[in-house]
Amino acid sequence: MGRQTALVCGMFSLAMVTVMGQTPDIAGTWNMTFNSDQGSQAGTLTIQQDGEAFSGSISGDQGDLPFEGGTITGNAIEWVLEIDAGGQFLEIEVQGTVDGDEMSGSIDFGGYGGGDWTATRGG
Repeated sequence: MGRQTALVCGMFSLAMVTVMGQTPDIAGTWNMTFNSDQGSQAGTLTIQQDGEAFSGSISGDQGDLPFEGGTITGNAIEWVLEIDAGGQFLEIEVQGTVDGDEMSGSIDFGGYGGGDWTATRGG
């Protein structure tokens, strides 16, 4: 009986590690809000995911901004947006965490300020 209990406990532990170690599914459409000293701006974040890598675009009043090279490790997410700011390219670093159908984090405007962001899964 002791061996069976140990075996069941071992299998349960392995199953829990496997489930808890899975990369969250962030693919799809998200309603996103950026907050900075200049105010808030809403947009739609669309993500295509391949394991721990993802790409996508953010659509808003100023058009679409595609990106590649995003990563998700555990529940930590990060990617870089590159925008043309009057002939100079500015890298915007986005970092955050995933919690089910919600994400939130910080944003760095290439050393020209920062802010935070939130997103909820759209549908």
